[in-house]
Amino acid sequence: MAKKGRTSFTIAEINRLHQLFIEKDQTTDQDEKKAIRTKMRRMGFYISDFSYDMNSTDFELLCKSGNISIINYNEYVKSNCEDKEQSKMTKIQDCHNHKEGLAPWIDEFSEILILGSLPSDVSIKEQAYYQNKSKNSFWKLMHDLLGQGDDSKEFLLKKHIALWDCLAEGNRKGSMDSNFIGGEIPNKLPELLVSYPNIKRIVINGSGDAKKYFDRYFSALYHQIEVITVPSSSNARSMSFEDKLQEWKNILK
Repeated sequence: MAKKGRTSFTIAEINRLHQLFIEKDQTTDQDEKKAIRTKMRRMGFYISDFSYDMNSTDFELLCKSGNISIINYNEYVKSNCEDKEQSKMTKIQDCHNHKEGLAPWIDEFSEILILGSLPSDVSIKEQAYYQNKSKNSFWKLMHDLLGQGDDSKEFLLKKHIALWDCLAEGNRKGSMDSNFIGGEIPNKLPELLVSYPNIKRIVINGSGDAKKYFDRYFSALYHQIEVITVPSSSNARSMSFEDKLQEWKNILK
């Protein structure tokens, strides 16, 4: 049977389709699913061209296999990106503003999971969390709460603290959350919690974008696990360190 729709899309369209699949995965309402499929068809993508039904993982596999291709990829990179060298750490990170997050720092003994939005450019470059230390007091807070040690994954895991972010990737100019320009894709947080059942509390680092993305993608978790929000560890948050520390003490209660 001939295909009804397209098989080539721009990167922005692929990101949007992926987001629609995530929304489809997260709803059980058949009317909502139908509305989402209508939005996909308006973009020229027909699920029936590939399968009777699909989820976000199936769509990712279509893209990786080449069954879904990127339109004018070379031209897109040339006109939109400053750095043409493909990073081995990303899937489509040729674009200067496209940022991909880090793997979770977690092990089977972790009990508290702290979530941010997406790492800063400095942290992505260093492949370690909260490395822009002149603009973020995260590690100072940790040592005041937990004792002295290295600013390291090993230090936190020894204290049964895990780190991750709400977003796996997104388009952002620089490091500020206020500069997101679309393409946000959430991390697979529910699956992580299944794999690490000792996590008993989620801590959202900041009531701004981190909480916004948590509420957008993971609101069902409020009914499944304890979730608390603390003031952002970013120094841009207009709050004294001492007051911030008092609020952060709640993560250990």
